[in-house]
Amino acid sequence: MMKKIAMFGGTFNPIHNGHIKLALYAAAQLELDKVLLIPTNIPPHKRYEEETTPRQRWEMCVLAAEEYQKLQVSDLEIRRQGPSYTVDTLRQLRARIPDAQLYLITGADMFLTIQDWKNAQEIFRFAVVCGVPREKEGLQALQRQADFLKNQYSAQTALLDFPLIEISSTQIRHRLKTGRSIEEWVPKNVERYIRRHGLYGDTQDEKSSFHKL
Repeated sequence: MMKKIAMFGGTFNPIHNGHIKLALYAAAQLELDKVLLIPTNIPPHKRYEEETTPRQRWEMCVLAAEEYQKLQVSDLEIRRQGPSYTVDTLRQLRARIPDAQLYLITGADMFLTIQDWKNAQEIFRFAVVCGVPREKEGLQALQRQADFLKNQYSAQTALLDFPLIEISSTQIRHRLKTGRSIEEWVPKNVERYIRRHGLYGDTQDEKSSFHKL
């Protein structure tokens, strides 16, 4: 039976509970065998705050995913260096797992503009593109886009009506800079890692080496 594997990329700066819940929701709704969390090296589509190294973001993803059988973390884009283009990652995944059905999980902003991405038609050949609305009213816009992608590019799409979770990495970084708690926003082992390494302007002096990997 063909395996179903999803690529879920992002800066994950830092990874948070919303990311994990979305990955698990996608795994359940699409009956996926695996969701690959793939931290970007350099995101080509948005500004990246260089407060962490790509390796640190990868290490936080590993910690966040370690208790979930369906989640796996890949350093494909970090090892490839340079800007992290989705089509390049899908090419590598297709070469490594040629018999799998690939899925690409995207947020609403990315889903609505994916036809403008580098080698978009190749992306559509490689993977089912999955859109996640940013707000409750956003599903209709995604459906219109899904119809457009199907008609114009013969793209396969899926829409995930994921319950809205108001958590963002930007908010978490701000909370850390202002000395507020992030306990309910990130997995506990990710919070310990952030505190230990003094990331994002955190002032707590609990630092030691990373021994989890």
